[in-house]
Amino acid sequence: FPVDERGTLKSVVEYFRETYGFSIQHVQWPCLQVGNAQRPNYLPMEVCKIVEGQRYSKRLNERQITALLKVTCQRPQEREGDILKTVRHNAYGQDPYAKEFGIKISTQLASVEARILPPPRLKYHDTGRERDCLP
Repeated sequence: FPVDERGTLKSVVEYFRETYGFSIQHVQWPCLQVGNAQRPNYLPMEVCKIVEGQRYSKRLNERQITALLKVTCQRPQEREGDILKTVRHNAYGQDPYAKEFGIKISTQLASVEARILPPPRLKYHDTGRERDCLP
């Protein structure tokens, strides 16, 4: 990336070593691009931390909203099938990055105990009289 007005190029590894005296251990990991399109900053993943409770506050675009709704409005059996299909397709057991990070993904879904809660009663006014219903 360019580091000065003359357009001198340096790698992120060189820049961090020369500027901060920091040796990047995982040179094969991708960098995070922060800043904006006109002035991007590249940070090695190993110098970044996700702060507990950190939120993403930017609005999703229409395509992202549509994709999110499509995935979240599935029937349980469809969701289960999609999850298992994705796990098989991605073959995490053979993925070199997953191995390097020590990530292990089971090919079976986890089983948890659950219960179905009764629906709440709804109260509302209809022509001035209080009504309630069970949805």
